[in-house]
Amino acid sequence: MPRFDLPEDVLAASENILLRDFLESPAFSYWMVSALCNGVQSSHISTEKVTEDEDFFVFKIQKILSCIPIETKRACFKETATQVAINRNARADTALRRSQYRVVG
Repeated sequence: MPRFDLPEDVLAASENILLRDFLESPAFSYWMVSALCNGVQSSHISTEKVTEDEDFFVFKIQKILSCIPIETKRACFKETATQVAINRNARADTALRRSQYRVVG
């Protein structure tokens, strides 16, 4: 899996935000459940050697996810898919509207 480093100031700013904050947030809750599920699934297909710490972290996330009913997970996936489609369609509509303007130069 590709790795990247986030700037230290971003990591420092995130220290006061809890996973609970995301899960309780109306704006982020669907996305977080979906992302956590996808992250756990992706961790199993990685060809890289995983550290013991990373393996334990994935285990802890799996434990959290196992407490979420499957119906809730499905609702989260459905909502994120809907939002992705809405955003994609909005971008396509904007691009179409922009392409209809004739530039005279």
